[in-house]
Amino acid sequence: MHLTEKQIKIITETASREAIRAYKDDENKRNKIKHDMRLRNIKLLLKHYRALVLHCEKLEDDLLKFEDTSIQDLDIVEINFESIESIKKSKTKSLAMVYFVRGKMEAYKRSCSIDELGYFRVLEMKYLTSKKYTIQEIADKERIDRATVYRYLEKAVEQLPVIFFGIEAIKFE
Repeated sequence: MHLTEKQIKIITETASREAIRAYKDDENKRNKIKHDMRLRNIKLLLKHYRALVLHCEKLEDDLLKFEDTSIQDLDIVEINFESIESIKKSKTKSLAMVYFVRGKMEAYKRSCSIDELGYFRVLEMKYLTSKKYTIQEIADKERIDRATVYRYLEKAVEQLPVIFFGIEAIKFE
């Protein structure tokens, strides 16, 4: 079987178009997954923020004490330099993450319009305050419906990826 020049050209153009389409579809899927992971990570940070804050209470003082303590003074049966460094890194990362989230939440608050400040207050009560508010308590405090609380949370979280991740969070078409 012998193909003409015209047939080869048509086959090549069709194959190229399909390859480009498949590549773009795959890229769109990867971007959606990346976007979904960013939202998931933000929600995880918010969900665990109070626990991180509790973990970090007096952490700065502990790190300074730990820095000045010799290995012989530690009351640990089996110890090595790597385990001490690992603990220090973990505590430092936790503290850094608390400061990171606080900074991003302050940036979000500053970026809110007067109308959007309600979104921030709801988000703050749900995830950031030392007191853990229920949805009903938030609704009562803000004088809104429970469904509105969920809607405000959703709107607030939708705005956070750019604040947390910058240009990487913007989907360009």
